[in-house]
Amino acid sequence: MRTSLLGIFLDFQGLKFYQTNKDIEVGSYVAVQTEHGSFLAKVEKIRPATEEEMQGKDFLTLFPPILRIATFQDLAFLRTSLIKEQNILEESQRQADALHLEMKMLSAHLDCNENKVLITFTADGRVDFRELVRILCGLFRLRIELRQIGPRDQARTIGGIGACGLPLCCTTFLKTFDGISIAMAKNQLLAINIPKLSGACGKLMCCLKYEDAAYSELRPSFPKMGEKIHYRNKDYAVTGINVLTDTITLHDGSNYENVNREQLERMRKGLDKVEEAPVFKDINSGVDLSGLGIVDTNKRIAKIKESEDRRREAINRESTKNRNDRRRNNAPSRRNDHGRQHNDRNRNRPFSYSQNRDSGFIPVSQIADKEVLSIKGHVKKEGDEKK
Repeated sequence: MRTSLLGIFLDFQGLKFYQTNKDIEVGSYVAVQTEHGSFLAKVEKIRPATEEEMQGKDFLTLFPPILRIATFQDLAFLRTSLIKEQNILEESQRQADALHLEMKMLSAHLDCNENKVLITFTADGRVDFRELVRILCGLFRLRIELRQIGPRDQARTIGGIGACGLPLCCTTFLKTFDGISIAMAKNQLLAINIPKLSGACGKLMCCLKYEDAAYSELRPSFPKMGEKIHYRNKDYAVTGINVLTDTITLHDGSNYENVNREQLERMRKGLDKVEEAPVFKDINSGVDLSGLGIVDTNKRIAKIKESEDRRREAINRESTKNRNDRRRNNAPSRRNDHGRQHNDRNRNRPFSYSQNRDSGFIPVSQIADKEVLSIKGHVKKEGDEKK
């Protein structure tokens, strides 16, 4: 069966991965071995081990195996230990206050295999807690281990939400705390405002190191802040840099201008900031393919539209003239074969043969031989009476 890595979170050591070949689901409880003892913990994450990780020499050291999947007895011990741990924590704080020790108790963890309890606390400095350990051993009849943790471990133990709106990195995926310096903030051109650069623990935020390598690689290719550049009889000064967008802000004393690194290099050489693009032409058609040919096309379209507008205006004027002439002459209403009167709109509309060719109707104006329109009487012939 393939090896799986289980993400186990304990507040005194953060999130750590253990290996197993057994089928385990997220949310299950397992017993794991730590440098402070054996403890029961819930599986937070599961992922398969990669071939590169399994072939590494320190695979067992980085990912120790779990002791066992929690049994029925382990789960019963876990339910009862929660109450005992809370009582131990409260009593330890009372005894520390009675001894006037500047200690703040954070958590207590009972060992699932031994009669031992791990108590974590914070303090501003070193604390002599030997007398406190002697008193607690007599009260609980357990081996007592007191462990002082720093502000970052305290934030990891308590948890919280960071400035980004997500849970603290130390409570989710960070295994160890790396050194963070103010030089990382300067390298990213951040304002040196310590309260804004500090996390919930009061120390510099761990995320300052996440992008430090990228900034360290790109930053040397950008000019220094305040660098002077003379271009086209003007003196510019670099007032801003954005490494992610490749933008450099220049100020000439009155106006601001944004350029990229390529444009800045051309300015240093006295060249145009943007190189003129070559004009490409189609020899066969003579049409400019650089984008300027669209101007001629728009002009032709405008002329066609203007011609259409003039044609519509002429038709409307002719139609209006005919209508006015009929009104002056009191022309009788035209009626169709069924005796229904045409409306003005149909009467004034120019006739289109294409609209009536399917009906077989031919207007009088289009009949070339006008003699067919004359009405002649029927002439009787001699043969008619015989018939």
